[in-house]
Amino acid sequence: MTLRALSRRALIALVALATPFFAHSASAQISVVVSASQTKSLSEREIAEIFAGASTTWPDGTKAQIIENGDAVLTQKFFAKVVKKPTALVRSQWTKLALSGQGAAPKKGADAAAVKELVKKSPGAIGYIATSDLDDSVREILKVP
Repeated sequence: MTLRALSRRALIALVALATPFFAHSASAQISVVVSASQTKSLSEREIAEIFAGASTTWPDGTKAQIIENGDAVLTQKFFAKVVKKPTALVRSQWTKLALSGQGAAPKKGADAAAVKELVKKSPGAIGYIATSDLDDSVREILKVP
């Protein structure tokens, strides 16, 4: 067997072993969340604009604070489905806004619990988590299939 064939088989075996670890995040529904006390709502377009950096405030003028999820697979799915832009492009826009003083740099929660905690504590915060992690500590304003 050639080295190329061995490498190909090893890669296939690695992908097969890793698939169950990513399947949950890849197939999970996503909930966009705000503080449970937050009464404001946003359309999907407005949510996309905030996460894309095209808008840095809520419709009432409150500064938006983005809370990014540390789950890379969930994040890629969220940006593909809601923002409709690659994650790297969005992060580049966030950096430009932060450096120019026009927007706040996103905060990052390592997991759903951290995202929910940051959303609860940060005024104007908006984040996203797997719907399976949703509880009454935050309020869902959009569910993404």
